[in-house]
This record gives sequence, C-alpha cells and structure tokens, in this order.
Amino acid sequence: MDDRPATSLTAVVSRFPAPSQTFIRRKLTGLRDAGMDVHVAATVVGDAGPTGLEVSGLLPWSTPTRTFEPSARRAWVGVARGLRTTLPGSRRSPVDALVQAPVAAMDTDWVHFEFSGIAVTYAPAVEALRRRGTRIGLSCRGAAEQIEPLVDPRRAELLRRAFDQADLIHCVSDDMRRTVEGFGAPPERILVNRPAVPVADFVGLRRSEPRTDGPLRVLSIGRLHWKKGLDDGLRAVAGLRDRGVDVEYRIVGDGEERDKLTFLIAELDLRESVTLLGTRDSAEVRAELDRCDVLLLPSLSEGISNAVLEAMAAGRPVVTTRCGGMEEVVTTGVDGLLVDVGDHETTTEHLAQLAGDADLRQRLAGAAGRRADEDFDLSRQVRLFQGVYEGGAVNP
Repeated sequence: MDDRPATSLTAVVSRFPAPSQTFIRRKLTGLRDAGMDVHVAATVVGDAGPTGLEVSGLLPWSTPTRTFEPSARRAWVGVARGLRTTLPGSRRSPVDALVQAPVAAMDTDWVHFEFSGIAVTYAPAVEALRRRGTRIGLSCRGAAEQIEPLVDPRRAELLRRAFDQADLIHCVSDDMRRTVEGFGAPPERILVNRPAVPVADFVGLRRSEPRTDGPLRVLSIGRLHWKKGLDDGLRAVAGLRDRGVDVEYRIVGDGEERDKLTFLIAELDLRESVTLLGTRDSAEVRAELDRCDVLLLPSLSEGISNAVLEAMAAGRPVVTTRCGGMEEVVTTGVDGLLVDVGDHETTTEHLAQLAGDADLRQRLAGAAGRRADEDFDLSRQVRLFQGVYEGGAVNP
C-alpha cells in the first residue's frame, strides 16, 4: 500500500464556480476523484457546495455568495487591471501587497493558474512560491494569448515572464502551443492537453434515426461576446430564410453583446426564427442539445470549444469556423463541417445542406459520437494532468 501523502494542488481562478467554466470544475473534480488533494482559490466565491471542492477567497471581502457586491467587484477589476500592466519587480503599493499575500502564502505542492492572465496578475506572489519550492502551472486557453497582446503590446512581455516562471504551461491545442512558443515559452514545459467532457453524460442524447419533421433546429452555446461571432451566425440564418429553408436558431448564453444581437435580430427580421435564451444550467444545456439538429460555432477566436465537444458527445453534427484549435477537433465532411472565419455565406450553404439531407446529418452525427468516445473523454484529460502533477515532468 502506498502511504505517501496525496499530491496537493491549488487552482487559482477569478470566480468559482463560474457558469461558463464547467471545464475547470470537471478537471478539478476529476483530479480529486483520482486521489489528488485539490483546493480552489477564487476572487469571487460562489456556491461551491455541489462541487464538493474546498474553496477559499483571495481577498478579505471575498464571501461565499453567488454574486459580488457590484461596487466591490468594480473596485477589484480596477485593481487587477492596474496590476496586469505593472511589470514584476517594480515598486508595489499596499493594495498590491494585499492582493499578492494570500497566493504567496499558499502551502501546496502545485499552484495552477487556470488562465495565463491570472498568472500575470500574481507574478510577484509566484516569485515567493518558487522560492519555497512550490511548482507553478498555468493554462493557455485563447483570448489572453491570442487577443490581448494585440490590444496591449505590453502584454506580450508579461506573458513571457509568466512562462519563464512556470513549470507547466498547459495549452488546449497545438495551435495554442505554436502561439505561446512565439512568446518564448520553453517547449519542454508545454503540455498540450485538449479540453474534454464526461462523454457518458451525453451518450443518451444520441439518436438512432435523424429527425425529419419541422424546421432545422440550430443551436449555439457561449458567452455573448464579439469573439464568438454570433452576428455571423445570425447572418447565416438570415441566408437560410432567404433560401426558403425553415430554421429555428436558439442561442444559449449572456454577455455584453446582447443588445447588439437583439438589434441585429430585429434588423434582419429574424424575430420569428431566433431566440436568445440567456444563461442556462448544465441540465438545461443538455435539454437544448437533445432538442437541436446541429451545433453552430461561428467564432472568430477559440482555444477549443467545450460546447462543440459536448455536441459531438451527444451525437450532433457541428458547423464551426477554422479558428484556434477547431481543426484539431472537427474533420470536415467526416464528423462536422468547417468554414473560414467570418464566412457566413458558406455557413449558410452548409446549414442548407444539412437541412435538406437527413442522412448526411446522421452520418456526421455518428462519426462525431465515435470521435468523442475515442479522444474527448474527461478521463483522458485527467490522466495527463495527474501524470504531470504527480510525476513532475511535463515531457518525461
């Protein structure tokens, strides 16, 4: 019997649990169930009871409530943004020290920042952790590496410093690996571990026969953010309508683009065809997947979309753009259909093809389910992470 203590891991996030970040909850509960000692540290602490994970607040005013008091949240966002633009090693304010202290004091084998931007924020604390022998991990998932350096060139230098400090640089795709190597991330510390889902939870949604009556039911899932390209999705659906294709488009998610999308729905005269559903819990998302015929991801930027993996696990064909690592997930014509970013005309053509060919939908759906079974189950992702955390070598 192995009497060694379990390897301890503290995951650092902005908010836990976060409705749009089920992939983090799944990773951490999977590692806990595999025998690791897992904790979570968050700026905003919600109702973590259902997860069974121990969660601590990173700030004195962090409270176990579902929402942050609005003025406190705005104040923290201002502090965090200021810290992200300050290079490590510069003179630190008392507020900086207050923010860094809880992370610097963590007593754990590994501290893993679930987004590289959080690692940037806590760079001074990372210095203290490394002096004590704590190992550092960070995840590169998309916007922080592929968008923010374009908006703020200083971000590139901050990322380089974060990569220098990390023992594990987790990338969600080979595309992301190439991105971070461009910032000088050491290849020997990079682990490509693609997102994963509990495939067994979705197998029951697979259909033995395609649905052949009524409109084509199209579903998108994601934050209402410009990078999700949902305006292109609306234009593609408008193109279907103009071709006389009966279509119903439902969008799960909420965010800052809601007003824009609401206006565009009216402008394109799509109010009878499109529904903005807002935020939905996991059971409600499953119900939407069960209802739909095809999952549409019209994104401009992605790491790898968990919504696409869930749809494939549920046996639904996917139409997605060739953004980020999506070509590593979907093989066009085999288990889904790919289009270039922003090409809503071809998206319309693909959706029209699926609307008119139930056999094609069923063939793609069957292949999508098989691909999910083979490559996208959560157990694979957990094994890879656990091997690094317990073994210590990214590429042994």
